[in-house]
Amino acid sequence: MNQERFNWALQELTGRQRQVLDAFLDGQSDRAIAQSLKIEDNTVKQHIRAICKKFRLQCEANKYASKRGDLKDLFRRHKPELVREVTALEGEEIAAAPESNSEIPSQGTRCRRVWGRDNLIQKILDRLTDLQEVPILSLTGGAGYGKTEVASQIAKIARNKHLFADVLWVKARDTDLVDGCIIESESNEVLNWNKFLHEIAHQLDKCPTERVRQRLKEEKRLIVLDNAETSNIEEIVTNLVEMLNPSRVLLTSRMKTNAPFVGAIEIEGLDPASSYSLLQDEAEYKKIPELLAATSEQLDRIHDLSCGAPLALHFIIGRVLDDRALEPVLSALEDASGDVEKFYEFSLQTAWQRISDSSKNVLRYMGNSDAGVTWEELLGAGNVEELECQQARRELRRWYLIEDALDAKGNQRYNLHPWVRCSLKKKLVDKWEPSLAELEQIFKWKFDLII
Repeated sequence: MNQERFNWALQELTGRQRQVLDAFLDGQSDRAIAQSLKIEDNTVKQHIRAICKKFRLQCEANKYASKRGDLKDLFRRHKPELVREVTALEGEEIAAAPESNSEIPSQGTRCRRVWGRDNLIQKILDRLTDLQEVPILSLTGGAGYGKTEVASQIAKIARNKHLFADVLWVKARDTDLVDGCIIESESNEVLNWNKFLHEIAHQLDKCPTERVRQRLKEEKRLIVLDNAETSNIEEIVTNLVEMLNPSRVLLTSRMKTNAPFVGAIEIEGLDPASSYSLLQDEAEYKKIPELLAATSEQLDRIHDLSCGAPLALHFIIGRVLDDRALEPVLSALEDASGDVEKFYEFSLQTAWQRISDSSKNVLRYMGNSDAGVTWEELLGAGNVEELECQQARRELRRWYLIEDALDAKGNQRYNLHPWVRCSLKKKLVDKWEPSLAELEQIFKWKFDLII
């Protein structure tokens, strides 16, 4: 198969097929893929057979004959960066990955792969498994640097390699911060110690909250608290530390925690080589010749402008895709160089000026939601016509403003990066507020009420 045919086949894959393929190439077993995506083992096999067929690897004599080895070989030739080689011992460990009640986030479509974080991931894993270390580690850094993606990879490796008896994942809601503090209007809904404790108890086979301490003491478990800065973090870690050893905790947070029993690990921007790899992968995937033809000097400027933040790199890709030119984009972004928050704001404001009214309506609705939304919700509560919603979905994906996600039941949802959601809530680009009629529409759809 030549490169052109390979690229065409890759583009033809559905979103779910791409999720299965990425996990398969990462070395995960069918069972691990099924657990991650909340589907049946047999469904994974069906997806892989369909993928093989699209790459013309189906055996005519026996359509059920395994072509998995050929599929990996094909990617080793045409896209080797997606293939992770798994040792025999590691393969046995992955195949025996334990079942769990917690839901580790699946990698969103904005980031098909975590670039340039292998050393950081290994460093955190080493510290989490060292009993001489502090019991709580905090991965800190600015918005858009990939903290959740790194934590997700750590959780999956820890579970698959049996480094912990179980991995529990808790996500604090996307709440805006003002001068490092949660805004008063949302303080009542913040994740506090009692809510956190009940969530942990639920994931520990719905055990009574008074037994959580015993469960965390009797076996080494890993707890991940994502978006920790939007929770009552000091209260949570102060109570939680008494329950640890041998269990461990990993926080992701934009803010540093001063507690002496919390070790801070700073996440930095991607190194230049990893930034270039991300850009090239997206340029090939979305067929952006302007990026594929970028000079070394232009790539260096992109890295400097973005500070190596993955979210900023994706915003640049979306802008180049819309402009179909690279140099004017770089010139327009020069004023934001070195200030990644300013860069994000400029990028969002530019996108807002160019997207359709339907796309703005979708963003408005999603910005006022605390979690991902389903297609049905956008059509119902969001009050957007189906054709307009389809066009908006394509446009917002092109700008990297929304991403596909899976909820705990494996249902397809559409989500926003926390920074984008908070910016919309702060009215950074739009002063819109839902009317009474629009609020009635939302309540009617969500709660099936007659108003």
